[in-house]
Amino acid sequence: MDIYALMKFAHIIGFILLGAGLLAVFISELRAYRTKDIAVFAEAARYTAVFYDALALPGAVLLAGSGLLLIFELDLAFFDEPWLVAMWGLFLFELIEGNTVTRIQFRRTLKKSVQARDQGALTDAVREEARTVLGQVAHFLDVPLFSVIVYCGAVRPDSWGHVVTAVALALVVAFVLTVAVPRLARPGSG
Repeated sequence: MDIYALMKFAHIIGFILLGAGLLAVFISELRAYRTKDIAVFAEAARYTAVFYDALALPGAVLLAGSGLLLIFELDLAFFDEPWLVAMWGLFLFELIEGNTVTRIQFRRTLKKSVQARDQGALTDAVREEARTVLGQVAHFLDVPLFSVIVYCGAVRPDSWGHVVTAVALALVVAFVLTVAVPRLARPGSG
């Protein structure tokens, strides 16, 4: 097996781990939004932390390493390709955001859920304390921006117009998710 095939395989595994981690975090957070039960809320907060640390973070590390090696192996001109610059730029943004805002947010939710479980009640006040607006925006931005990263790697658009359109569309989707999901998923909202 040649080194290129091995790096490409590692890149695909990293993509699968990161994508699975982001989707699992999204679903566990959705479960937390939908429940009235403090035990389920605490469990969802714990699963969010586990999915992020066990899937998303290792996937991101594998993607970064294999992606960088693929750039050198394929002798790509890093700044000459809009798709490559966008893919790496968005990846680095997501990596930094995920290890700052998102990590702070899910640790905060985990801490508040444990405190609420010890008190025995899940109130709206506990929900509000557990989630900041910035944390919600960061959470709902992950999957749309990951989709743009995948788009850039799979389609390889050679125009900045296509890249900017994809990012703008991802931002609109993230905004809609940020506004709609907490309201629609809230218990008793139908």
